Amino acid sequence: MITNTFKTLLFISSFLPLYFILMVKFYDFDKPFKCNLVENTIPYSVLTLLIVISIVTFLYFLFCELNEEEEFEDIENIDSEILSYFITYIVPLTTLKVDQINGVLVNILLFIVIGVFYVKSNIFYLNILFTFSNFNVYTDKDKKIIISKKKAQKINELGLVKVRKVGDKIYIINKK
Repeated sequence: MITNTFKTLLFISSFLPLYFILMVKFYDFDKPFKCNLVENTIPYSVLTLLIVISIVTFLYFLFCELNEEEEFEDIENIDSEILSYFITYIVPLTTLKVDQINGVLVNILLFIVIGVFYVKSNIFYLNILFTFSNFNVYTDKDKKIIISKKKAQKINELGLVKVRKVGDKIYIINKK
């Protein structure tokens, strides 16, 4: 099982596209690159740190060792939930105006509230990076969550499958 700290890191990684979007948003294309870096040192530093944390966390999750066997039945795809989650929270966060402290504080508070909900509700499987990495998110008849590159039909046919349990009723199958 993974810790709340790692769930928090997965939450941070779930917004990786947002960090790139914000970098573009803060960039003034009428000024040289160096000037942009100087004028936006703090936002670019924070965003770069979040990008590095996101990539390292996701790579760890991607290559973790499978150490248990589990059986799944009647698997259904729930990938659409990832998109709904992502779109619901990405739009408000893109309205960030770095020159207005109120906007920055409101967005930070929104990000924290979403993060607490994400970690406490054990919904770290709602991560857009899974979609980008060709993972699917499934649920089975016992309400287990499966994150896998394998097709649902293949998982159903296999019987016992090598997995890594990453949460209460949440499993990853990172080998195709």
